[in-house]
Amino acid sequence: MAGDNHANIFTGDGVTVVSGSGRRPVTPAENLHALRQRVLTDLGQDQVQQQLRSGHPLPVHCRAAPEELTGRRNGARETSAALADASPLDLAGPLRHLAAVYKEERRRRLLVVGRAGSGKTILVRRFAQAWLEDADWTDKAPVPVIFSPGSWDPTAVSLRDWLIDRLERDHPFLARRVPHGRTWSTQLIVMGHVLAILDGFDEMAEDHYQPALRQLEACKLPLLLTSRHEALGGIKPGEGLFPGIELTDLTFDDCSARLDASAGWAPVLDRLSSHTGGPAAARLASVLATPLMLTMAEAFHASGGDPQCLLKLAESSSQDALERRLLDSFVPRTYDSLLNLSVPKRRRWSAERAGHWLGYLATHLMKQKTDAQQPDTHIGAQDIEWWQLGTTMSLPARMAVSGVLCGLVSGTAVALAFALTGNPPATLLAMFPNMPAIGLAFGLVHGFASRLKVGGAFKPSRMQIRVRGESRKVRSRRVRESFLPRVGVGLAGGLIFGIVLGGGFAVHAMLLSCPWTVAALLFGNWLVAGPLLGLAAGVLVALVAWLETDAKPEESVSATDLLRTNRTIVLVQVGVVGLVLGLGYGAVVTHFNGFALGLPSGIGAGLAAAVGVGTLTAWGRWVVLVRLWLPLSGRLPWRVNAFLDDARARGVLRQAGAVYQFRHARLRDRLAEAHRRHEQPKEGGSR
Repeated sequence: MAGDNHANIFTGDGVTVVSGSGRRPVTPAENLHALRQRVLTDLGQDQVQQQLRSGHPLPVHCRAAPEELTGRRNGARETSAALADASPLDLAGPLRHLAAVYKEERRRRLLVVGRAGSGKTILVRRFAQAWLEDADWTDKAPVPVIFSPGSWDPTAVSLRDWLIDRLERDHPFLARRVPHGRTWSTQLIVMGHVLAILDGFDEMAEDHYQPALRQLEACKLPLLLTSRHEALGGIKPGEGLFPGIELTDLTFDDCSARLDASAGWAPVLDRLSSHTGGPAAARLASVLATPLMLTMAEAFHASGGDPQCLLKLAESSSQDALERRLLDSFVPRTYDSLLNLSVPKRRRWSAERAGHWLGYLATHLMKQKTDAQQPDTHIGAQDIEWWQLGTTMSLPARMAVSGVLCGLVSGTAVALAFALTGNPPATLLAMFPNMPAIGLAFGLVHGFASRLKVGGAFKPSRMQIRVRGESRKVRSRRVRESFLPRVGVGLAGGLIFGIVLGGGFAVHAMLLSCPWTVAALLFGNWLVAGPLLGLAAGVLVALVAWLETDAKPEESVSATDLLRTNRTIVLVQVGVVGLVLGLGYGAVVTHFNGFALGLPSGIGAGLAAAVGVGTLTAWGRWVVLVRLWLPLSGRLPWRVNAFLDDARARGVLRQAGAVYQFRHARLRDRLAEAHRRHEQPKEGGSR
């Protein structure tokens, strides 16, 4: 061990931290402070974006949550009395009162309920920011981290394990291991150093409500939960969940203070304030009583809409129709280049195209929320994960696209190699019937990996590629841990590849009237060669783990950075696999059939192996499906990353760690509905 220059550092909470050669030991307090700084940075950037788009700050009113949700014995009324009796809270402010209320809770759990658009998300984000900016904050207090429970399946994974996985996804440096086997994220969660803010319990699939509530009731971790009232209907009468508050509607004074400065709203506000306004005025007033719809009303007016037409619509339509009309004006208002000057030097996406692409993304998320039976997807109803965007296509379609790409690449490479070696055209033509077999083989391997999720297929790695930075002992342990899983995946994929490719060669031989013994020999050869090639690929990918290192706290965790990191890892893996297998296969063919056939065979095998292995990774699937096929079919733009970042800058999306989210769930639902019905975004002034 002396050669590795390790030192065992014992921390106060019983954790031993091993420092590598020349590296300063990492302590739990340092990880906690790094996490705090990360969360503060994300929240601060989101607040800046909000301030660029918002006018006057919106207030929020609250009261004690109903006793059927909290339980009489929880003292919900006493818990929230100071907050409810205080003046309205400013959604643009730090919400220090709510932070103070949480600190008073001995059980360290709080519930926030409210109807759609009532400001729950902004409330808890401001709460987290106030908590972390408190001058009295020390490493004894937990760090609030916001999680989107839409992707949590409580029937398959515990809340604790799911929180650990999400924490490592958004903060990869916490995936580093401490000597006794735990990761830092596990350590922080178990020790209660993370305040989990579960924002959007109602975004879960409905059949998950009951098992999730059971886990929440038994949970002892620091917790803050937001939800719509109806999603918590499974709480047993008289028991309750834990203390909480309920957000209430905005008052007429709140609405008029926000809208009165805009010309055109005065007659409507007069009608709403009058007791003789009638059912239409009452219906419109109810719609405008949430911060979300009040914001949408401003967007409607800014895009040319006449507030008077809202009253006319209220006379003949339901409240839901009014809300849909207001939501429809948001995309045209947001993508109006003259009105939205806060987005500098951005590509000018038209409202029509942007609405179509956003609707496609929203439909994808909603499909994952309702279709819990689809086995190869784990994206939730809130998170836009770049590595899962390819699952907007059906599994057979993904298999077909991946297979065709592999067949075309290997076929084109072999054709070019034959052309360079001057072989007769007959030999070249004899190779092409085998290309569909290669494509079919890799397509089936893609389906196999998707269906069974073997070896974490299509999941982005949380590691990085570095030649230096970690000790030999740590690198050796990482190779040992990844060896069997990666080799197993290679063997399984190679077996499928050999069976399908050998079968293709055999069928081709029989169509050429060759003896059955030749067909059987071809099939047998590939039945052996396929697993051997898969084994070699698995071993090579496992050995690449020597170059993989843990992320550092100072490194970014944005979606773009995670994509770039995985691109580097995949390119190294496929480069090694393609080069070694191409040289090896070419050498074998050269030995038996000469250089003229060995060269193109080696090139074709190397490229086919590299592309095939690449399509079985998160970044590879992203390139094939999201960067190529979906834009070709018009479902997403060619510059997907630029479009998502632009939507974030315009306030349609927010960035949450390594993923994007729609800023408003109600807007996401409406975009999905309009996309399914092939409706176009409506300008505010259109009737």
